Amino acid sequence: MSGNSEPLVSIVIPIYNAEQYLEESIRSVLDQSYGNLQIICVDDGSTDNSLKIAEKLKNDDPRIVLLSKENEGAGVARNKGMEVAQGKYVYFFDADDYLRKNAIKTLVKTAEKHSADIVLFGYYKFNDNKKTKVAYSPKVLRVPLNKVITPESISDRLYQADHGMPWNKFYNRDFVKKTGVEFQALKNTNDEFFSRITTVEANGIVFINKVLAGYRVGNRKSLQGSTNKNILDCTYAIKAIYDELKARNYYDKYSETYKRLVGYIIMLKLMAKDSESFNVLAEEIRTNILKKCEMSEDYLEERFKTAYRALEHNDYDKAREELELIGRTWK
Repeated sequence: MSGNSEPLVSIVIPIYNAEQYLEESIRSVLDQSYGNLQIICVDDGSTDNSLKIAEKLKNDDPRIVLLSKENEGAGVARNKGMEVAQGKYVYFFDADDYLRKNAIKTLVKTAEKHSADIVLFGYYKFNDNKKTKVAYSPKVLRVPLNKVITPESISDRLYQADHGMPWNKFYNRDFVKKTGVEFQALKNTNDEFFSRITTVEANGIVFINKVLAGYRVGNRKSLQGSTNKNILDCTYAIKAIYDELKARNYYDKYSETYKRLVGYIIMLKLMAKDSESFNVLAEEIRTNILKKCEMSEDYLEERFKTAYRALEHNDYDKAREELELIGRTWK
């Protein structure tokens, strides 16, 4: 692929107070070996120098489109970016992450070869000191690699293979538009709904066992670094996915993988809370999530079951103790 024969790829980047890493991250996009890019930066009301950095980069490269709006969260910012996206493909990137040089070239080649609605790929989790590979493994995820599959073919484990973030997925933009799915207007967990509903709507998805992106962890200024704010957002996402699966007549087909997803989310989110926030979230989960989602301990990993039983029986101190113990030995 070269020149104008390359399909245009729109890369949407929500930006909020990311000055420390922003230029490095955007340059990892600008330096891609694949050149036909529309890079849509959406400043979400930053109060630091992020907007100035983005403006400077825009002046240096005409492929950058810069939008600025009041702070409403990354989900709304991504939706704004989608409104001006023109590419055959769209990719959602975060302002403190990075892309490997051949990432977009690899993804376009894969999507074109297989006429895929979604291509899913591996990534690194990293901070300033270390990085951990999270690649797709057929043994762990039990999914075929490098071939087109339907979500129905892995319906019992789709959400465990999928992961809930958009930045390890490469989308056909017409497909996304046809689904009518948008990101939720939440400050936290705003990507779960979009990722989960688009995945079940896909006619063809491809998993590739290549690590193409780096996901920064431990950034306190990012949304994932502020876990005690917007405490109940994860429950809104869980309920919205349930309601949408029902509305689209997918719930029966994907109920098993959905319930495992709910179990994992609630345990993970509870592990991240301090004691006061823990009780608020635990009460909402016990009273409004478990029954609605038809949950039981059968859908949890073994290590979470004791904490879950304590949660069911309104023993939040015991549940928190169990989860703190898991957190100290988490791998």
